[in-house]
Amino acid sequence: MDGSISGDALLRGPWNDLPGDLLGLVLGHIPCAAGRARVRSVCSSWRNAAAIQRPPRPLPMLVFSRFGFVSFSSFSPVMVIADAEFTRIPLHEDESLRWVGSFDEWLVGTRPGSVCKDAHSHCFLVNAFSRETIQLPRPSAFRLSHCICKTLPIVNTTGSVDIIIQEHEYSVCFRKVVLSGSPSSGSMCTVAAISQCILALWHPGMTSWCVCRSFWFDDSADIAFYQGRIYMAMVSTYFPHILSIMFFQLEEVDGRVMVSYVERCVTQTLPPVEGCAVNEFHIVEWRGKLLLIVMYANHVWVENRKIGIYALDFSTNPCSLTEINNLDGDCLFISSRSSKSFPACQYDGAKGDFVYFVSSFRQQTIGVHHSFDILVFNVRDATTAVFPVLVPGDNSDPFMDNLLWLFPPK
Repeated sequence: MDGSISGDALLRGPWNDLPGDLLGLVLGHIPCAAGRARVRSVCSSWRNAAAIQRPPRPLPMLVFSRFGFVSFSSFSPVMVIADAEFTRIPLHEDESLRWVGSFDEWLVGTRPGSVCKDAHSHCFLVNAFSRETIQLPRPSAFRLSHCICKTLPIVNTTGSVDIIIQEHEYSVCFRKVVLSGSPSSGSMCTVAAISQCILALWHPGMTSWCVCRSFWFDDSADIAFYQGRIYMAMVSTYFPHILSIMFFQLEEVDGRVMVSYVERCVTQTLPPVEGCAVNEFHIVEWRGKLLLIVMYANHVWVENRKIGIYALDFSTNPCSLTEINNLDGDCLFISSRSSKSFPACQYDGAKGDFVYFVSSFRQQTIGVHHSFDILVFNVRDATTAVFPVLVPGDNSDPFMDNLLWLFPPK
């Protein structure tokens, strides 16, 4: 005996038999996923009771490189960070880790290679709470002269995409990774990653990535799964108001996910803003629609002058782009690594129609401490506000391109 007492032993008595509906009310008043996890870990009866409750989704969390995260304590009207304190889940202490994507409570992590710091030697999925880990194939690219499986035309362009399947020759660096579903759902979720001129695909059972390479892919492209396809949005560096969107249809061949069709479905001039250029752009699904979020800034990239949110309608030819001024009470959480809509209406007294941005252009150093601003955009009246967040000391170097939102489901 080591003298320790289990949670089940401590709660033998009236607390052990806390009614499930009452526990559900308690969980509904804990907006942080980590706090809910602590409740479920108290004893087996609480864990079993919590499993059948349906409280509102916990608020999104902001994750840092060494698995520190910040959570919010309220959602009305602008979320408040709980005591400006950071929490750490004891999972990965490797300071070289980079988070490049998320889905529900799952994170996509990478490690730089030992020879080339700009290339990733490992890629994996990890559940932030159960710590379950799924190893993905080493990120890899291919020389154009080796093993091109097939070449597909990009419809409505003069370009093409090379589809390549082979063991890696040299590593690449994934900039963003998106998932079609949760890895824990039991389904064959597809993982899509972008890097320079590359779109890489994987699903369970594959031992290497299926790589799509084209010089028509822009380095700043954003991708999202939408209605079973992968959509890629680009704004040209040379023509900074020209929006281009491609979609990729997928198929399974011999147990591998591959691209079967590529089409550029949108080529359109974005609404101009005098004296400004496009600073950032993102695509995200919201209530069955694909939204384009564009941040315009003056030409020295210091001050955001306008934020536009546009709904894309692919049923028209050409595709229509309609600016919207409300989100039906929902909120959007945007970062360069992960973006998602969130139903703020599930929280009593919460006000929706806000967009929360984490931007590498809004980061600074104060003494020995790093901080960044979360930019909050009110969609209804087009006003913005910022609130600063200090970064934990052991997460501060580097952190600029490593912030992402995590959206736990329970």
